[in-house]
Amino acid sequence: MTTLAATETVTRQTVDLGAVFKHGWRLFLKDIVHLLLAIVVATALSIVSLGILAGPLYAGLHKMVVERVRDGREPKWDDVFGGLDRFWTYLGAALFLVLVIGLASITIVGGILLATIWLYVFPLMVDRGMRLGEALGASYHMVRKAGFWEHVALVILLMVINSIDGPAALVTAPFTIVTIMVAYYLVDGREDAVEKA
Repeated sequence: MTTLAATETVTRQTVDLGAVFKHGWRLFLKDIVHLLLAIVVATALSIVSLGILAGPLYAGLHKMVVERVRDGREPKWDDVFGGLDRFWTYLGAALFLVLVIGLASITIVGGILLATIWLYVFPLMVDRGMRLGEALGASYHMVRKAGFWEHVALVILLMVINSIDGPAALVTAPFTIVTIMVAYYLVDGREDAVEKA
């Protein structure tokens, strides 16, 4: 092992799950009314459109958190429509992720692994304007760099939280989006922005 490789191994920063959930919960509570209204609208319109609007509307939910953390702007519930400007991009991304991760989930482990390495696809697309192919690769590198197994634990914890059915899903879904966005910003080295948000 070279000295450089040894140094990179020792200094590698891993995602802090405690900080992710602490800030995720704080930001969720801060914007809870707008997030809950937005998730009701997104869910209803996704059902009515047979899932066609799901990708763009859920991108809008991600954008609400981006604007809170990156831009310091308080989101409004109708920001959920903010993903419609890249309708086809987000629709294609959602279809791809649902189909591929869904098929891999037949083995359970495969679904968890793909959900882990592609955890930041939508955050990257919304925050940096990436296309799907770029975001898939960038997400993989972010997860690998900041601790693959820590990210697996994060995905499993979020899956457990989202296994709650019924009306509680209207709370767990936006909380999950906020938490993933917080993890994304922490891994991206923007802790200050998260703390100020």
